[in-house]
Amino acid sequence: MPKMKKGDLEKFRKAYKPGHKGEIMISMGTCGIAAGGDTVYRIFEEELKNKGLENIKLKKTGCLGMCFCEPNLVVKLEGMPEILYGNVDEKAAHSIVSEHVIKKNILNNYVIFMPSKDTGMNIFKD
Repeated sequence: MPKMKKGDLEKFRKAYKPGHKGEIMISMGTCGIAAGGDTVYRIFEEELKNKGLENIKLKKTGCLGMCFCEPNLVVKLEGMPEILYGNVDEKAAHSIVSEHVIKKNILNNYVIFMPSKDTGMNIFKD
C-alpha cells in the first residue's frame, strides 16, 4: 500500500461525495435509552426503510447534553437548517419522517434548538 503524502487526505475529502442527502442522529446515552431512545431508533429504522429513504443516514450517538428533553435527536437534511428535536415519542418519530424528512416541514412543537439563518451558527459540526 503506498504511503499517503501531505495533502492527500484533503484531496480525498474534496473528491469524495457520499450519496447521503441527510442524516438523523439519535442520542443513545444512558439517559436517552432510559427515556425510550432505543424504541425511537427502531421506529426511524423501520420508517426510513419502508419509505425507501436509503439516502438518509441513521446514526446512534452518545449523550448530546440535553438530558432534560430525552429522547432527542438531530436532523440534518440538505438545504435545511440542522434541528435538535426533543421529547421525541413514537408519534413524533413518525411525524418527523413524514413531515420533516419527506415534506421538509419543521415540527415546531418538538424543536429544542434551531440555528438562526442570519448568524450562520452551526453547533453540530462534522
